[in-house]
Amino acid sequence: MPRVVDHEQRRWEIVYALWLVIAQHGIEGVSLRHVAAEAGVSMGRIQHYFGTKEALVLAGCTSLVQSAYGGYRETADAAPRERLLHVVSQQIPRDDAGRMGVSVWYAYVAKSINDSAVRQVLAEARRGAEEECVRLIRADRDDRADLAGAGPGDDADDPAALQQARRLLALADGLTLRVLVGDLEPAEAVSMLEAEVGRL
Repeated sequence: MPRVVDHEQRRWEIVYALWLVIAQHGIEGVSLRHVAAEAGVSMGRIQHYFGTKEALVLAGCTSLVQSAYGGYRETADAAPRERLLHVVSQQIPRDDAGRMGVSVWYAYVAKSINDSAVRQVLAEARRGAEEECVRLIRADRDDRADLAGAGPGDDADDPAALQQARRLLALADGLTLRVLVGDLEPAEAVSMLEAEVGRL
């Protein structure tokens, strides 16, 4: 009886090996040979799934964004304010796996300077995060208005929510960098974000 191959699992294992190589050597250190060795597969297997090194690197970028979004989807039952805190704090590296993920993200940020395909993936991810933060800020405000007996606000033109979202995301970016270089403890960074979200 032929063995059933889980192609998605194989692709995921290769992408994860790519991330390990990027975390250790940067994107410029990526080669199909290095990734194959890290994944414990042949170069031919990687070429079968991804074709070229460039396609593999781009797939790794897309998977990184999808992984973050998958974590966010798990908060679907939480209140808007809790979900907002998740969006802005999930990038804070709290352990070795988180540090690896953030270092890979920054490697892709550097790559995006000269790679339009990577730049497009990252820009869409950031726009999506911003739009979701705006939506959550409005939802939280409407929830509080309901508790106070007032109706929901008019969202047709809400520059305040957009500015709040941008400020939160910029703060999260700065705190993430400080945690990554060891200048700030993760708990301090998360606490600062919690305080900022609490002030909305």
